[in-house]
Amino acid sequence: MLLFGRKLVPRWAHFVAALMVALGTLFSTFWILAANSWMQTPAGYEIIDGRFFPTDWLAIIFSPSFPYRLAHTVVGFYATTGFVVLGVAAYLIRRRDFIAEGRVMLSMTLWLLSVLVPLQIFLGDQHGLNTLEYQPAKLAAIEAHWDTARRVPLILFAIPDQKNATNHFVIKVPLFGSLILAHSLDGEIKGLKDFPAQDRAPVAIPFFAFRIMVGIGLLMLGLVMAGGWLRFRGRLFDSPWFLHACLGMAPLGFVAVLAGWTTTEVGRQPWTVYGLLRTADSVSPSLTGADVLISLLGYMAVYLIIFPAGIFVMMRLVRKGPAATDVSDPVESGRPRQPITVQLQSESEA
Repeated sequence: MLLFGRKLVPRWAHFVAALMVALGTLFSTFWILAANSWMQTPAGYEIIDGRFFPTDWLAIIFSPSFPYRLAHTVVGFYATTGFVVLGVAAYLIRRRDFIAEGRVMLSMTLWLLSVLVPLQIFLGDQHGLNTLEYQPAKLAAIEAHWDTARRVPLILFAIPDQKNATNHFVIKVPLFGSLILAHSLDGEIKGLKDFPAQDRAPVAIPFFAFRIMVGIGLLMLGLVMAGGWLRFRGRLFDSPWFLHACLGMAPLGFVAVLAGWTTTEVGRQPWTVYGLLRTADSVSPSLTGADVLISLLGYMAVYLIIFPAGIFVMMRLVRKGPAATDVSDPVESGRPRQPITVQLQSESEA
């Protein structure tokens, strides 16, 4: 109904369909992240004969990292969508077909992103503090810190050397690591050498994935600030470079989300349930490599159909523009008031 039913149902029904899709997605996000957060920071359980049993369902659902992960992820999804809308608005304005609609889209979305992007940075910082407390080995891997120390630098770039537990070609800012990660210049950050080698994540993956996510976040903040400045000067819709930047930024939110998930999931390795159940021990003994390969290929085939088809449909809607789907007299179901032949005869006589 949302994608294909706009001409077939009343406007209120189409709007309700949009709300239901958004609400259903939010419910799905809630439960997926509740399960994932429990695996990251388990709580409300007991182990009997090597099996997990619930003792407090509220503690299981609202595990220590869940509120931070839920807020950070949901706001990230909304910001990603906002930059897609911003890109579509810029496309319409540059094409000069639906300038009025494009200006409304650009202005409204930029106001929203002016709130969401700084909020997302704040939530990411709070999530980092939570990770420092509950998953110090993950944070050490994300920052490629090998030795426990205070007043640590912020590593902007490095080539982590897992085998020798060191970094090469390091670019760093003194003291800023402790200030950002622990909110104190004298804050202590645990190093990976405090954990057994077999309990360390593959450092390079979360290290670079995290910096991709943060880098895109800073680009988003810069674009929002530039948009605010242009709005103040009355040139929001007349700056070619800004419209080009909005177009270029449209897909980057998805890259940031994927980089964030990579940071989260690879950073907790080698654990399925952090500190309790190893990934290697989570595999069913009856599962073979061929089974995994067949399942993976099946998922790939489905997604290679769904995603290109979805992108094609959405791009087609964008190219048509908002006026092409605007319907003032929607078609409704039910029996006609009189036979079609009578209607045609009355129209011809008139």
